[in-house]
Amino acid sequence: MRRNRRGGGHGLEFGGSGEDSFVAVVVTKLTGALLFILVLTMVIMALLPKAADLVPPGAKGEANGDGERPPLAISTPETLPEAIAGRPYTVALAATGGRGPLRWSVDGELPDGLAFDAASGVLQGTPAKGTPQPLTLAIRVSAGDEVATRAARLLVFQSDRPLSTPAWWKPGIPPIPWREWLDHGIGFLVLWLVHLVGMNAIAGLERSRGSDDVSVDASGTLLLTRRFAGYRILMRIGTLSATVALAAWLWGAR
Repeated sequence: MRRNRRGGGHGLEFGGSGEDSFVAVVVTKLTGALLFILVLTMVIMALLPKAADLVPPGAKGEANGDGERPPLAISTPETLPEAIAGRPYTVALAATGGRGPLRWSVDGELPDGLAFDAASGVLQGTPAKGTPQPLTLAIRVSAGDEVATRAARLLVFQSDRPLSTPAWWKPGIPPIPWREWLDHGIGFLVLWLVHLVGMNAIAGLERSRGSDDVSVDASGTLLLTRRFAGYRILMRIGTLSATVALAAWLWGAR
């Protein structure tokens, strides 16, 4: 920065080609250094082996140091996870070593509701009831010419409490046997009671309407009587239709 005295005036003048050249050189060198570091980092990362490509020693299917694969063995523990009667149960059998696809089999009596899939080695289902003692099962797996066996124990617990709690609005209320009640004629009795209550209500309304309209002439009384007579006819038709429908449903459900 220097003063400008040309033209008889005074002023400050910014500039200087030397300073601008120095800044440009510094920026260029820094940019080149950063690019070089970035390229070098990318090259190093490309040359380093990835962790996913490395197989840990002793992994399944890898040969030992002497060039042989580990022998086939069942890694599932002898005591299988406990099952609970009435609840879904799933357990997958596992094995280590061997060559080729695994073929499973289970010898022994499985609890009711459980099934074994030989292709996947999965034991699943919903046991129907508990077992007083653990069941002994013989697990067998083969891979090529190798065969491995193991004895396993499975226990199914029988819960002494219901698996589902009753709703808060009906605690402890047993289910109502509607079908048995209908088979014994409870439905017809209910229809007859409804019919009696309806006819009684119609009669009460007719008496109340007649006592309120004391000034009604003969034609009005006749019209009122016919109206309530129509109500009684509709009530009888409805009760008869419901009775016929209930009888037809009971007959067809046999």
